[in-house]
Amino acid sequence: MSLFTTKLFLTACLCFIISSCEQKEVLAKDISIATENRNLSTLKGTDIYNTLLYTEPNTSDTLRFKLTEQDWIILKESFEKNQLYLIDNTTKIGERVHSIYMPHNIKIKTNKRLLSVQYRFFIGEKENFDHIKSEKFKKFLKTFDSLVYYRSKKHSN
Repeated sequence: MSLFTTKLFLTACLCFIISSCEQKEVLAKDISIATENRNLSTLKGTDIYNTLLYTEPNTSDTLRFKLTEQDWIILKESFEKNQLYLIDNTTKIGERVHSIYMPHNIKIKTNKRLLSVQYRFFIGEKENFDHIKSEKFKKFLKTFDSLVYYRSKKHSN
């Protein structure tokens, strides 16, 4: 009877440990960027630029791209390395600037949530924002933009 009790206890402990292990947050294949003159979507495979001219008619240019599996692996590694899973929708992300810019709205889907970040441009010294998370977020976006640019060039040839 004690052998049965021991096995039952070990089985219960193993089930508890396995169920208590939380799945790591990873990047899904859905990123979008919306600014006043750019609209990018990985699901649609488009990067649309609009000129905002006040003296001439506005123009639009659409780049088409398709990220490969290797590109998504690179992006997932960048997501992990730059610890974007630590950012939430209320984290103040941005940079200090000397001119007025409209914020960039960036949505990144993971296996657990939709991270919706408003990347802001701060003029005054009074505004507090998370410098470290902002720099890491910028590094991820540079990786992302580089891959999109490279794939759009390859795609158009």
